[in-house]
Amino acid sequence: MNEDISAGQWKRMRGDLKSWWGRLTDDELDLVGGSKDKLIGLVQERYGYARAHAEHEVEQRLKEFSDKTVGAIGNLTDKAQEIGATAANKANEAATVVGDKIGSLASVIREKAPREGTVATAATAVVDGLESTSSYLREKKFEHLANDVTALVRTYPVQSILVGVGLGYLLARRTR
Repeated sequence: MNEDISAGQWKRMRGDLKSWWGRLTDDELDLVGGSKDKLIGLVQERYGYARAHAEHEVEQRLKEFSDKTVGAIGNLTDKAQEIGATAANKANEAATVVGDKIGSLASVIREKAPREGTVATAATAVVDGLESTSSYLREKKFEHLANDVTALVRTYPVQSILVGVGLGYLLARRTR
């Protein structure tokens, strides 16, 4: 372990330090402030240990704490990966369902649209776009969708912000 303990780790470690060495006060731990040498000296002084024994004790306790912390982080990482995989699977399923619904909508519009005129031309363009979207959503997985959306946002940042604001406004209006 490093000679000095980071400030964040020191704060997390203080409760364990007090349980390991109950004779140490909060003020003394504040003075130690993450310095391993100061901690060794304080343990040596409070418990009457030889320097080598105090060093061994502090090293052992810091290793236990580090192992415990790494284990907890590993568990959190595993859980986060599991949640991410579940979310990706749900998103893939949702994309397929949405693609099917959009395809159904395109079929209905195609059946109901007039066969001639300006409205027919517009309806055909809309149906072609819906069918293209439908097949895209059915074929692509969530990762591809996320990459494509990321590329669109990077290509058109201002338009993306405007679309986001518009969607946020519509969602807010709908919840009222």
